[in-house]
Amino acid sequence: MLSFYPGPSKVYPQTLGFIQEAYEQGIVSINHRSARFEKLLKETLENLHVKWAIPSDYTIYFISSATEAWEIVAQSLIEKQSLHLYNGAFGKKWGHYVEQIIPLASSLEFGLNESLSEFAQQISPDLKSKIDTICLVQSETSNGTGQVINRQALGFPDDCLIAVDATSSMGGILLPWAEADVWLASCQKCMGIPAGLGVLVCSPKALKRAEKLSKKDHYNSILLMEQNRKLFQTHYTPNVLGIYLLNRLSQTLPPIEEIHKNTMEKMAIWEDFWTHQSQFEFDFLIEKNELRLATVLALKGQSAEVSRILHVGEQNQIDLGKGYGTWKNNTFRIANFPSHTVEDIHTLIQLLQV
Repeated sequence: MLSFYPGPSKVYPQTLGFIQEAYEQGIVSINHRSARFEKLLKETLENLHVKWAIPSDYTIYFISSATEAWEIVAQSLIEKQSLHLYNGAFGKKWGHYVEQIIPLASSLEFGLNESLSEFAQQISPDLKSKIDTICLVQSETSNGTGQVINRQALGFPDDCLIAVDATSSMGGILLPWAEADVWLASCQKCMGIPAGLGVLVCSPKALKRAEKLSKKDHYNSILLMEQNRKLFQTHYTPNVLGIYLLNRLSQTLPPIEEIHKNTMEKMAIWEDFWTHQSQFEFDFLIEKNELRLATVLALKGQSAEVSRILHVGEQNQIDLGKGYGTWKNNTFRIANFPSHTVEDIHTLIQLLQV
């Protein structure tokens, strides 16, 4: 089976060897309060800082998923009022869940082919002045939108925290870490390992907010997470295998700059194919090239043709992404993660051309 599903998706082939290695070395059985685990966590954090070009003063935490991180942001960092800007299903869900925790949380929807920064400039100064945390989705998996995150262009007060969901891009493209205070993602997409691990990255500004609010009434308090991180431990029993796999991959994979370049080159192959093919009646769901997510391509067409394409894939043991939310029936999605090779892409293209 070759999976182009946009998460969980194809894992790196070398992952199988690392899983066997972890079993043989007893990694899967180690105590998360032991010196051996502390060494593993310290090494993994250091490797990710280097390989993903994360600023040295930003801190990394391992949690269960990006969805869990939505609640962590609400429980530890939002002071009174957050604003969620979204154009897809996952951004909308994030806003909905936070509204159950923060009474003054609100959401604003913008268009598929509208720039996040341009939309933010239309928000009234009065509303912006009341917002202490803005929540954004850099990689909207449901529709293949990829947004440029630019703190200054958003135009919110300097003390406003910016939290960004980069679930379908972290580990696959170079992220502008300094343009936001919180970045969150899950591992089953660009990180190329099985599901069950989330990554939360926080700036010094975010930690200062957590200290100021001193919210300790939830087990997933960032303050508790930071207390344990300083000891190179986690606040609860973590997915040790997932951490080990990330550690081993970070040792063998190239720097994020090279991965980013490869991601863009592979997406260019897909865009060229769908632009020049004539046998299918599919269009890019995201019309503007600059707003397309480099790691998930969404294509729209008649529902019957979408169903046919998905069926052809299934018959040939190739898993494609079905449409999601509003676009459930008339779109399908193709993952373009680092684990996908150029050979994988040509395998699918050849199948589609038959």
